[in-house]
Amino acid sequence: MWPLWIILLLVLPLGGLGPPLCPREPFYFLIAIMEMLGNKNDGTLYTPDDLLVCPAETLGCFRLELSVIGFEEGASVGTSVFRLQRLLDALGSRLWMTGQGTCPPCEGHPQRPVHLFLAKLLEFLQGACAQHLPSA
Repeated sequence: MWPLWIILLLVLPLGGLGPPLCPREPFYFLIAIMEMLGNKNDGTLYTPDDLLVCPAETLGCFRLELSVIGFEEGASVGTSVFRLQRLLDALGSRLWMTGQGTCPPCEGHPQRPVHLFLAKLLEFLQGACAQHLPSA
């Protein structure tokens, strides 16, 4: 019993049994949404350009704008959007703290077509996982 306690006491302060993994599920849902929409949605969404500034707030903006897609596209896409939002919430809590200083509101970002918005979100997730978490 003592060796187990010693191992736990040594491992836990060092960050656990290993780094958290970057889950694949957000990518699956994002790609599914992109495929379901194709080029049929002609709306525009606020799309952050600088993905390195205020990453937590940027993720929040992406999450908020996804709600617009879910609302406009109905239940078939809305279910995938809802699941993606939940996964982004979980991922965001593991990646960053909130930004320091002033971060622009979502409405301060330029409006881009939906397919460019989704492509930028994919780029953001790829960069976040590459910087902060190893892949599963």
